[in-house]
Amino acid sequence: FFDRLARASLEIAGPRLLLEEVSNALLSGVRRRRWSGAAADASHGLLLSLPVRLADDHRDLDRAWELARRYDNHPIYDMIYVALAERRATELVTADEALRRRLTNVDWIVGPDQAAI
Repeated sequence: FFDRLARASLEIAGPRLLLEEVSNALLSGVRRRRWSGAAADASHGLLLSLPVRLADDHRDLDRAWELARRYDNHPIYDMIYVALAERRATELVTADEALRRRLTNVDWIVGPDQAAI
C-alpha cells in the first residue's frame, strides 16, 4: 500500500499521531507474524519518505469527541482520523476493520484495497 501511495503523488494528511500509529502497527504485524521484519523495515522507510501533512487542529478533537460519543464511545484515537477527513472533505483510507464496520453508513471511509489511488 505504501508503495502505491508513494507512486500516486497525492497529498496525504493525517493527525499528528499518524506516524507513530502506523509505525506501531508495523511492529505489531511483525510480532503477530503477519509480515517479516524486513517487510516492516521497508514499509517504515517508505512511510517516512511520504509527503505527509500532519494536522494539529483542536476542532478535530472536538468533532472526534462528538463522533466517539455517537458511536458507542469508540476510541477517540480512531475518530480523530474521521474528523480530519470529514473536515477536509476527503476519503479516509484505513486498515482498521473495526472502525469501518462501526461506520458502515459513511461511504468515504474505505480499506486500502478500495482506495482511489
